Amino acid sequence: MSSENLIIKDWRTIDFSFGLIYPNVYKIGMSSYSIRLLYHLINTYENIACERIFLPERIKYPASTDFSSEGTLRSIENKILPRDFDILGFSLHFENDYKNVLWILEKAKIPLTYQKRQELMSERNDVFPLIIGGGPVITSNPISFSNIFDLFFIGDAEPNVEPFFNLFSEYKFQKISFQEFITQAKEIDGIFIPSLNNNPKREVLKNLDDSPIPIYQLSSKVSKDTPIFENNFFIETNRGCPYQCKFCISSFHNSPFRNRSYENIIEAVDKAIQNSKFSAISLIGSCVSSHPKFKQICEYIIEKRKRLTLPSLRIDHLTPEIIQILESGDIKTVTIAPEAGSEKLRHSLGKNFTNEKIISVLSQIRASKIKNVKFYFLIGLPNEDEEDINEIITLLKSIDNLGFNNKSLRVNINPFIPKLNTPYEREVNFYFKEEINNFARKYKKIERELKNIPSIKLKSMNFKAIIKNARLQTMISLGNILVSDLLLNYYINGGNFGALKKAEGDLHFSFEQYLLKIKEGYSPWKL
Repeated sequence: MSSENLIIKDWRTIDFSFGLIYPNVYKIGMSSYSIRLLYHLINTYENIACERIFLPERIKYPASTDFSSEGTLRSIENKILPRDFDILGFSLHFENDYKNVLWILEKAKIPLTYQKRQELMSERNDVFPLIIGGGPVITSNPISFSNIFDLFFIGDAEPNVEPFFNLFSEYKFQKISFQEFITQAKEIDGIFIPSLNNNPKREVLKNLDDSPIPIYQLSSKVSKDTPIFENNFFIETNRGCPYQCKFCISSFHNSPFRNRSYENIIEAVDKAIQNSKFSAISLIGSCVSSHPKFKQICEYIIEKRKRLTLPSLRIDHLTPEIIQILESGDIKTVTIAPEAGSEKLRHSLGKNFTNEKIISVLSQIRASKIKNVKFYFLIGLPNEDEEDINEIITLLKSIDNLGFNNKSLRVNINPFIPKLNTPYEREVNFYFKEEINNFARKYKKIERELKNIPSIKLKSMNFKAIIKNARLQTMISLGNILVSDLLLNYYINGGNFGALKKAEGDLHFSFEQYLLKIKEGYSPWKL
């Protein structure tokens, strides 16, 4: 595999080093705009070297039972071991990457908790990298991770990286002690120090144009003729979402909704074409079609003879004109997220469009050159009943009647995960013991009803694993300091579902009772 646009600095000329870690495998990590942005942003400081580290492809939990070499964790750029960096920064986007964070630390021979690291630093003058975390999972609720990290970035990172780096430089060059460093760091907006339990305010970048679009974005090739997924140029079009769907962390943790200016986007497109060899341009954002010049942006990219790729689009934004533009851009698949089959349940989420509207839009897509539609639905939503499950089936059968080709309707059914600091944070009913088995029954019903419909390709489902993963995600999403201790025990004992059950027993933790506390209004973390 060869890579382009790497930034490789001479470590003899820098003040300190930053290991940027996405705690999953390379292909997944490089599909993250955050990694590209942070890599560019940190490397704009001439005195800092930022290098990337990813999870190896095949690992065994915990790392103490994994006999692969520590060298599998070397950085991409200069092949540096994690422990040799001054800072290790983790970008967390999925709750279930929790155990990967611990695997990386353990494989790197770094103590798993901030308490142990600080103890060894104090008693034996041991030196460890500063372990910091950020990303949507952290902003939503850092408490489940709070025994691991020295500090967290809450919200947008762009406004506070410079004061943070200036302060860290004072610590690195021994102008201040570690305790003085963290005490002063908590005064920087958007920084949470678990050992000090301060109360930070979520940091917000007011003008999205102030977030630089990396012009020289990383790309990789398996061979000269075979580009892999990340050979796209990413442009963050907007941040947050104007629709405030009650289950969505982006609507609440990235608020307010901000659009990048049209001029800034077009300038980035032009520079990308001039300076890079990307075959496609991907617009990034929770609701890119809400940009007031979405149509013009798409047209401009298509006119420049670049392939356009888009995330999920709102049904009510897919007008005949927009469909025609996407068709002219040779887009083969459109992604939509009805979330629910029933209008009543969908409207209660904050998605105010009808099934009639969905059918109308899908009819127009069927008549176009766009071949495929990807759907996202949720089950286990608040106030959901059996009829709501039936209506998912009925809606998809109605769409099938429009005459789509074989396996061109690609359906993803996911369990609803309550997220802290959203309007649905207390909606935990479907995770109580008497209800959780209903998830499997609902999945099986949907699968049974749809599996013989030629146009529908239902994402393959391991019901038991999906349910157990959803339960673990919910625990991490809503967890407090007790959950933080439990998750450490879970990792040490193998990081599997048997280990989770054992950890609950060892710590006398009842998830059932914890859910009751959440339902009654308890919150471990308030933004």
